[in-house]
Amino acid sequence: MKRIENVVLLKVIGSAELIAALVMFYLYHDAVPAVIGGLILLGLSANSFYQAHKCYQRQYSPRKDDNP
Repeated sequence: MKRIENVVLLKVIGSAELIAALVMFYLYHDAVPAVIGGLILLGLSANSFYQAHKCYQRQYSPRKDDNP
């Protein structure tokens, strides 16, 4: 159950980072530091979604030692 909570938390964090990056691109598209910050937030968002995917796979992948 704890891993499911981690997956949900990572997806919420990734979504918040993605929204923040899109807002930065939309509002401050002419400022170079904001574009760089938006790119960093996009990278962090992608990492959060990737970690959530890996955690979900570990939760539901069959164990190798379970099969005799």
